[in-house]
Amino acid sequence: MTANDARNTTTGYGAPRRALVTGASHGLGLDTARRLAADGWSVTGVGRRPATAVEQPVPFDYQSANLSLPGTYPEVAGAANGGWDLVVHSAVHYADFHHRPRLGFADTEEMLRVNALAPYYLTLEILDQQPADRFCSVVVVNSEAMYHADRHSAPYAASKAALRLLTAGLAESCRERQAAVSTLVLGPLDDERKRADLRAIAGKLGAREEEVTRKFLKRSNPDLVIEELIDYTSCFHSIRHLQNLGRRANGMVCRLDGGSAGSLI
Repeated sequence: MTANDARNTTTGYGAPRRALVTGASHGLGLDTARRLAADGWSVTGVGRRPATAVEQPVPFDYQSANLSLPGTYPEVAGAANGGWDLVVHSAVHYADFHHRPRLGFADTEEMLRVNALAPYYLTLEILDQQPADRFCSVVVVNSEAMYHADRHSAPYAASKAALRLLTAGLAESCRERQAAVSTLVLGPLDDERKRADLRAIAGKLGAREEEVTRKFLKRSNPDLVIEELIDYTSCFHSIRHLQNLGRRANGMVCRLDGGSAGSLI
């Protein structure tokens, strides 16, 4: 770790900076929490899965909590016992909408709770508890899915669109306080599930995985201008960039989406 890295991961008193990562039981959230811990941050990761179901290693404080229940927010927000320096909202719920003809009301409500309402109300709770002199950077991970909807994806897209509007409201509320709320919009991620599906298709067709990936991306969204899935390393660099901008990142939208929203957005 360089001297600059050390300054970026400690408070003015030399103590490790505190980071909260939601969705830390798997995928992007778990990867982000691990990378922050490796960089010297004191990390609390929150996920719905029990600790025994989280893939090792887990070099951070993991807490199992159901963020669809608002009663969990005060305890999660107060886990830092003195405030947070970075909050990354990456929890997401899909309800497996791609493989179901129609989502029921309860599934759609759960999706809205986890994807939109939880980041909003948890952030409000965090800001209420945050010491007035301690700056907090809040990075909300969103999806390019908010720009597109069909009969299957509409509830998920709506949850992400709602998240974007709620995030804008949070940013406005931080205009005169020691906090910044920004958005990281992601396109198709190179996650384990998607990679396994593409690998299986490649094996069935006798084709190279790279070629199948290129065709998948082109067919899934003609606006995409990338031929590779978006890797976790790029996501982490984007999160740290938003955090390092400090107050100037308030209200900022960083698109790491491969152009999937089209030319004018």
